Amino acid sequence: MNDFEKTIRTYFNLSMKGPLCNKCLTKHTIKYEIDALLKMNATTQANLGTDSSPEEREEALSVARYIKAAIIKIAPAKAESMFPEINLLE
Repeated sequence: MNDFEKTIRTYFNLSMKGPLCNKCLTKHTIKYEIDALLKMNATTQANLGTDSSPEEREEALSVARYIKAAIIKIAPAKAESMFPEINLLE
């Protein structure tokens, strides 16, 4: 078991005994990567407020676009359902 698999098992509270099948490891890896991206977006959005400047709001939108684009590479359908208001073609 490598360090990344240990990280996945710990993060999702999976048993450390026995091997994980490739399908399970892939499924949990995708969830782990998406979760990390969503945390990045949540941090950015949480820092916005009524006193945020237009530049700060644009920066947060830029981060959200980046995150949607990254999630599209991992799970396209999920990206669209998570960020329906963001159009990457603009």
